[in-house]
Amino acid sequence: MKEFPYLSEPSFGFQSTPFGECCIAFSNDGICALSFPENRESALNDMERRFPGVDFKQNDDKATLLVHQIFESSKKPAINLIGTEFQLTIWKALQNIPKGKTTTYAKIAEIIGRPKAVRAVGTAIGANPIAYLIPCHRVIRTDGSLGGFRWGLECKVKMLEWEKK
Repeated sequence: MKEFPYLSEPSFGFQSTPFGECCIAFSNDGICALSFPENRESALNDMERRFPGVDFKQNDDKATLLVHQIFESSKKPAINLIGTEFQLTIWKALQNIPKGKTTTYAKIAEIIGRPKAVRAVGTAIGANPIAYLIPCHRVIRTDGSLGGFRWGLECKVKMLEWEKK
């Protein structure tokens, strides 16, 4: 069983956002997951899969504070990205996409110096554990179509429209 000793005081909560209810998981080191699940059960199952053996405690008060920071204030909360070296490279590149703008999977592959790795880039983007803060919703296909989004295209469209305001 993989352990996560660097998740001190792991907690989670459910909160409303402009894009529907989210599940946010965090520790003393920052946010480690932010999702927009179909239901709470699927969110909890996803946390168990991502963080096997971690005993998350529900803390809706802290979740409320973090969601407020993300969606209502100009403060950016700390994040605690957990992934492979390749995933971390991709997710850090995503954070450089300006709010209200989009880019393509191919462009991200070029930015990281792996222009032929478009499919692997897409897989890493799809594995992004921290929605919105790691803005995978800002990545579209080269032909201009939206491509996929783990939490549904309707959610992706809402995020892109909200950011343009």
